[in-house]
Amino acid sequence: MPPEPVTRAAPSVEAAPEMNAADASDRQEETSLKLREALFKTFFTGLSWTAAARGLTSIVTVARYIVFVRLLKPFDFGVIASATLVCTALSAVSDPRMGQALIQQEDRIDPYLDTLFTTYLVRSLIIGLMLVVFSRPLGNFFHLGDAYTVFWAIVPLPILQSIQSPRLISLYRRLDFHFVTILNVSEVAASFIFGLMAVLYWRDWRGLVFSLLAGAVVRDVLTYWLFPHWPRLGFSMAHARTMLSFGLWFSLGILCDFIAKQLDNLTVGHLLGPGALGNYQMAFRAGEMPVAEFTMSTSVVAFPMVARLRKDRHARVRLYWSLIGVVAAVGLGYAAFIFAFGRTVVLRLFGPAWIHAVPPLKVLCIYGLLQGILVVGRSFLTGLGKPERYVIVAATRAAVLAIAIYPLTAWHGPTGAAAAGVISILVALPIMAYLLQRTD
Repeated sequence: MPPEPVTRAAPSVEAAPEMNAADASDRQEETSLKLREALFKTFFTGLSWTAAARGLTSIVTVARYIVFVRLLKPFDFGVIASATLVCTALSAVSDPRMGQALIQQEDRIDPYLDTLFTTYLVRSLIIGLMLVVFSRPLGNFFHLGDAYTVFWAIVPLPILQSIQSPRLISLYRRLDFHFVTILNVSEVAASFIFGLMAVLYWRDWRGLVFSLLAGAVVRDVLTYWLFPHWPRLGFSMAHARTMLSFGLWFSLGILCDFIAKQLDNLTVGHLLGPGALGNYQMAFRAGEMPVAEFTMSTSVVAFPMVARLRKDRHARVRLYWSLIGVVAAVGLGYAAFIFAFGRTVVLRLFGPAWIHAVPPLKVLCIYGLLQGILVVGRSFLTGLGKPERYVIVAATRAAVLAIAIYPLTAWHGPTGAAAAGVISILVALPIMAYLLQRTD
């Protein structure tokens, strides 16, 4: 009897789809991995450019500040701080944050640009009018005397900030951040050069105002050179509604943030006068600068980056803890340096007239570290399309500060104001952690 022929078993009908599904899954995972690697490469490239921009800007800013501090008095810095505080407060209250909505917009942004430009121009004109009308009452509130005219002098600043090229928003959509270096460094350099000439000429706060205006003019010119667009006055309710749907939540969070960051300045200026406010402002900037520069660079890049990583929780978590680790290392290192050598640094760089800034400076180093962690969390919540959750964090922080700031400032002066800021962030951070944990 002949042997039966050996036959090969045909693959089962069910096996082929399983193999195809496995191959497809492998290809999809490989594609996802390559996309993730490309995004992280883009992120770190963007972060390198923004960090370079902030680093160079910080160097020029510190040099400018040291020179101006040597030429002027704490009173002059208190005067300009009062004016910029009111100006930025009005801006924060009225800012719809429509540009942030366009960063997440998947469609073409050109149809939205005229509405964006017109809205911000009208807003800036209203702010300028309010500064002129209420200049005397504001001067009395901050005890400025005849220097209340600083509110007139600063009127052009919000207008200049509003008329930059609206196409600048495309920089953030494309994660193309090398232009940030050009804009930031040019603005600060112009502010330093022209401001120095003005300070030497006037020898008072008017030179500081001119410094701000000169920097804003140079930035405006560069935005039109780098991002050409001829804006027209026009307004579309449909386009405005689309931008406001995201922007208003973001705006409310930023407004609460502004209150939490500026209520201490307002209280110090009102209770203790422009001299104490000048000292406090110097301590505030010096205390938060290293961490603030890093987190500002990070938040600019992290916001659009996180928006692209919405469906990749693992990558987001890794990115988050990497950024928090750097913030903690920078903040703790700088705080240790200031606690050890802060008095010597202030005396050597700024002179004995600024010695009262040393106690709040030490507290504000801790504030800068905690604030950096909060900023990173804000970038992640807004990048995930959850700006309403950050409003909860910012509102809690503002409420705590509103309760603590007046008594602590009245009892302990600028150091008490700094301590109130630290307490407000310590209360807000656990809420931030909880909301981040529940983003998926």
